[in-house]
Amino acid sequence: MDAIAPFTNFWPLVSVVVPVYNGEALLPTLLTSLTRLDYPAERLEVLLVNNNSTDHTAELLAETPYTIVFEERPGCGTARNAGIRQAKGEFIACTDADCVLDPLWIKDLLAGFTDGTIGAVAGTIEPYELNHPVERYEALRLNDPGHRSVHVFLPTACTANVMYRAEVFRCVGLLLDRSGGEETDLNWRMQTRTAYRIHFLTGGGLVRHRYRSTLKSFCRSQRYKARTLVDLHRRWNLHIPTGRKELWRTAKALFGFLPKVIASPDRPSALWEAWLDIVVPWTRFRGIREGWKQTT
Repeated sequence: MDAIAPFTNFWPLVSVVVPVYNGEALLPTLLTSLTRLDYPAERLEVLLVNNNSTDHTAELLAETPYTIVFEERPGCGTARNAGIRQAKGEFIACTDADCVLDPLWIKDLLAGFTDGTIGAVAGTIEPYELNHPVERYEALRLNDPGHRSVHVFLPTACTANVMYRAEVFRCVGLLLDRSGGEETDLNWRMQTRTAYRIHFLTGGGLVRHRYRSTLKSFCRSQRYKARTLVDLHRRWNLHIPTGRKELWRTAKALFGFLPKVIASPDRPSALWEAWLDIVVPWTRFRGIREGWKQTT
């Protein structure tokens, strides 16, 4: 099968794979959005992967009509792989438990497969809510609407909102059994080992994502991403970041802290933003140094 769009009377079988770890607070909105997907039910397979949750996730999943997969080994990549192994669809859509899907999500992503060279279609990601300064900072300062990578090597897409041809996994294998960088590694393997490429939608295939609402969880995520970046670059024989840029950005933000706050008409918001301008590069620096230590 090559192009999918435009639609006629053909609806391919699509598998939706969602890893879940301790998601009892997030699952209700995700599950509601799954029931509202505008796609023929008989052509849609939903696989919810319980990644050894310790809360009431298992009970909530048991009440759904979907296929439940259990994966004991920790890690988002490991859990997603467990679902992909059981998926029967010609196309496999990936999202996360902290996401809310637009009713046209499946149809929009499928419509992006306009020719046979497209192996993956990445949709648009918007914030679900922005009630806390940390949420606003991550959503508006650190991420673009498509979550596409600006990496100088090859583009990548976020597994919170992407659909692959199942053939991609048969050609290049599954995700790395880990959390952090696993989707980038998969996307790069797809683009270097096959003729497939990623197509990014602008405005379509919408998913609303919940961002981290506490400074502690946000910093932990930034630190982990920086640490896994070192491993990813080493794996691909790319220049390994040293953390010098992050130190420079930290120093620059420190010197600009007071002027930025004083000049702003909204000082409470400016205070948060100026503080996070310091915290983020410093946290990333620590993550990069940890990545170096893990391999020395």
